[in-house]
Amino acid sequence: MGVAVLLFLLGISFLPLYAQQKPVIIQAEARLESVLILRMTPERYVEFGIEQVNEDLYHITKHPDDVMFSVESTGNWDLAISANDPYFTGENDASHKVPVDFIGLTIENTGSNWDNGLFSNIANATKDTIIYLEDERTELLASGMRGTIGGSEMNSFILRWKFFYEDESLRTLKFSDFSIPDDLYKVGYTITLSESGKYGIEGINGEEKADAP
Repeated sequence: MGVAVLLFLLGISFLPLYAQQKPVIIQAEARLESVLILRMTPERYVEFGIEQVNEDLYHITKHPDDVMFSVESTGNWDLAISANDPYFTGENDASHKVPVDFIGLTIENTGSNWDNGLFSNIANATKDTIIYLEDERTELLASGMRGTIGGSEMNSFILRWKFFYEDESLRTLKFSDFSIPDDLYKVGYTITLSESGKYGIEGINGEEKADAP
């Protein structure tokens, strides 16, 4: 937020001519809110298809789509995600359930704001790892010391969904801890864009956010 100070000089024209005219100084404050705009696909859900090959080998019939998004802001911002439900639900049979942490995510930075930690523009929690999808709010991006202010060309990203048990050499998926019926599974999610504190990200490197709103 910024504070604009407006000064008005008013002459006292209605006083007698022999009276000494003195300007009256009036000070007013107007708080200017930061503008935060998140631009992304309106349908916010994760969807994947799966079928069983044998006792513990599964084949993914539909991979979740990547999500492109950008942020336009006149102030520093943080971004978090949460699943709307603790389980993926089968579209063919609603009794089919898969925990949401079956899938994780990473965020690829395609903008010019640098996402290499608290001393850069953006602290990216997924920079060197995959973050589990959870039904609790998980902070993904936060303002670093250089700040996240900028337009979409500076704050542009791709969210990529990742299966945690993928065998890259076989190009198949082995999920020994799950018994998953064949189905198309889906869960909604919420992206939260909020005004940042001074800088920092809660949950990254075990550091707490400073001056959180």
